[in-house]
Amino acid sequence: MARLEVRPSGIVLDVEPSETVIEAAWRHGYTWPTVCMGKGTCRACVLQVTDGADAFSPVGRWEQEGLDAATPVLPGDASSYRLACQATITGDVVVQKVGVRPA
Repeated sequence: MARLEVRPSGIVLDVEPSETVIEAAWRHGYTWPTVCMGKGTCRACVLQVTDGADAFSPVGRWEQEGLDAATPVLPGDASSYRLACQATITGDVVVQKVGVRPA
């Protein structure tokens, strides 16, 4: 099982191998900013990886389309962003995402 730390809230979640980041948050009783409820179309779930980028699954075509639309308006390196509704992790990671909170 992988460990996900969400900053600035300090929330720490255990993530199952087949779960997306957002599914893990929901399973643990947290809300994650989203409009499309995990379908990959709204891009509101975008997170910034601050540690453990190598533990993320490869970016798929659908996620890449979303990132291509979202990252031009986000600060910093576009490659540090992922969609929580599409990405899975295989190891410990730290991400930045404002708005993750108990449901």
